[in-house]
Amino acid sequence: MAHSLHVTGDIGTRFDAVARPVLRDEEANRPPRRRNAVDHEVMTRRRTLVAVLVVLVLVTVATVWALATGLGAPGRPAGDDGARPAPSAVGTAPPTAGTVPSAGPTGPRSPSAPEARIAVAGDTGTGDQEIRETVDAMVAREDRQGPYDALVLLGDIVYDDGDASQVDERVTDPFAPVLDTGAELVPVLGNHDVASGEQNQILADLGRSRGWYVQEVGRVRIVVLDSNRVDDAGQTRWLEKTLAADVPPGTWTVVALHHPPFSAGEHGSDMAVREEWVPLFEKFGVPLVLAGHDHDYQRSRPIDGVTYVVSGGAAKLRPTGREDFTEVSTSTRHFLDLAVYGDRLVGRAVDQSGRVLDEFTIPGP
Repeated sequence: MAHSLHVTGDIGTRFDAVARPVLRDEEANRPPRRRNAVDHEVMTRRRTLVAVLVVLVLVTVATVWALATGLGAPGRPAGDDGARPAPSAVGTAPPTAGTVPSAGPTGPRSPSAPEARIAVAGDTGTGDQEIRETVDAMVAREDRQGPYDALVLLGDIVYDDGDASQVDERVTDPFAPVLDTGAELVPVLGNHDVASGEQNQILADLGRSRGWYVQEVGRVRIVVLDSNRVDDAGQTRWLEKTLAADVPPGTWTVVALHHPPFSAGEHGSDMAVREEWVPLFEKFGVPLVLAGHDHDYQRSRPIDGVTYVVSGGAAKLRPTGREDFTEVSTSTRHFLDLAVYGDRLVGRAVDQSGRVLDEFTIPGP
């Protein structure tokens, strides 16, 4: 500002030196009656000229200063290093097909979020208020954690006798709030589902062609078994071949079936499953086996490297107990939230109020 005032004073001095003799001559030649008017006109012109020159000087000085500091450079933000900031990735492109973001349908998963999330529930096929309250708890957890990539139903999905005409009422409608967010339905056949002999129609209505299959969810392969047919040699051969198959490094294998080989509940351990399939689980390093049938929640301690979880309390409950292999057991309505990371699986049993009943971590694979 001091610089601007100096420039203004210099311009005024030069103006006086040039203009004053001319004005003096004009005044000498004008009649006396117009001298006052001439004085006023001269002063007005002088002030106008000075004001214009001052504005021009100020604009010039401001422009030079702005260019020197970088504020006027097009496309360059103010900053210490002058670098252009990277554009935000959020909302700039649609999500890659097949991926489900943890922070909601439109946002990417955060670096600390699991690579996949799987909801698990067993003995769900009542279609009543109890199962709907369990689904409400799933939805509430989705609102906080992000959508599930898959929904595994561990058998007895159509009570009481597997009436295929009730698939919508007992499966599709109650679980629509989870399935509509993009979760892949992974159904398992239970003993009630085969009671009417309509299990193939139930599976067909749910998009499956038989009771044993593999469903891939990210880096997890869920191996689904029909434990109503544990004596089917073809199924056992298929299971062994599937578990022995080469898979990409870092692939998790999780087995889902209805009848638990280890249970302290009312039905107890299914010895046929234990004798026929458990040796294969151990041989091929299956880290986690999920089952229903007993209407409770149980988690075993690792048995020859395998953790067995019973999650059959989504709708109905029965008393449970403990055996020497039991780590946790409770008769509480719940579902299982399974989070998949590159180096671990984290399971949480969540009751209908959203409270975590049990949490466990399986390292690997």
